[in-house]
Amino acid sequence: MTFPQSSDYEAKMAQVQKQVDQALERIFRNDEFQRYLEVASKFPKYSLNNVIMIYSQKPESSMVQGFNAWKDLGRQVQKGETAIKIFAPTIQKVEMTKLDPVTQRPQLDAQGREVTEKREMLTGFKAVNVFDVSQTQGKELVNIRQIIRDDIQDNAGAAKMYRQLSDHLGQKMDVRESADDFKDQPNVRGYYDRVNHAISINPAIENSTMKFKTLVHEYAHSQLHRMDSPMKDLPREHKEAQAEATAFMVTKYYGLDTEAYSAGYIATWAKDLKLAKQALGEIQKVSNHIIREIDHLNKDRIQEITQLKPLDKVEERAVAGSDKEVAATSVERSGDKDKSNVDPFLKSKSSPELDR
Repeated sequence: MTFPQSSDYEAKMAQVQKQVDQALERIFRNDEFQRYLEVASKFPKYSLNNVIMIYSQKPESSMVQGFNAWKDLGRQVQKGETAIKIFAPTIQKVEMTKLDPVTQRPQLDAQGREVTEKREMLTGFKAVNVFDVSQTQGKELVNIRQIIRDDIQDNAGAAKMYRQLSDHLGQKMDVRESADDFKDQPNVRGYYDRVNHAISINPAIENSTMKFKTLVHEYAHSQLHRMDSPMKDLPREHKEAQAEATAFMVTKYYGLDTEAYSAGYIATWAKDLKLAKQALGEIQKVSNHIIREIDHLNKDRIQEITQLKPLDKVEERAVAGSDKEVAATSVERSGDKDKSNVDPFLKSKSSPELDR
């Protein structure tokens, strides 16, 4: 179902989109791509447009929430702070025919009439105000993501994380470490075999953080450039730039120190804004997917932390790395007087794209 938008709405969103495009141009023109990735790594579950909006207004941000959401968390926005504008979805409750989950045909009541139900539908987007945690004061937040980061700072922690991810991926594809795979290329850290959908990691890598990053890099290739991917025939340099940017974002998200991002091929993206947005959007989505998988692997540790210090409902929204991170903004429901967080809109396994 589509909903008509007013000319005023279209004009406003076009103006905001123009600001996003201008910010993106600055990122490439001013050689700020690595800095952009560092900011994006803090917000992997946000859309590309919202990350760019945050980057262009307050690049040092680490966690953003709406004014009332911060109040719910026991924190107050400090007087005089300037809000950060980002996109949020607008939701409308719509009466719709209820479909049979098996046949996908309308369900009928005893009288043969179609059964209806109210469902929430995305009707558009609007600009909303959010504030970074640095702009607030009050109750201390439980930062689970930082605790997980502390767990893996040493080589042993990074090695455990590598093994967790390797074992997890091994359940759905071939992941191997064999010196024979690198006899003719001993300096290569790893590669993705697209034909056999397999990842090979060089066992000679001694640094566990680098080993973990290499695994993420090759896994990104498997997600972006596999045999059935429409991107499989892109130039090799383009594919390497995407995989490397994804690995950089994921390792930064978990606070791991790796080598600086090599700009290389992204100069090509700078010449084509449409290509740049497509490439960055794909990087953002794959990074989000990989981070969700790794977070799931750490669920027992997260549960242990929350048992040591139980969280109330509003504190749960502050758990870094959780789905609630995206629910920082408030969304106005058409036909309702109240405003509520985006939580009901986030019940699917993948987060919504707060995108235009």
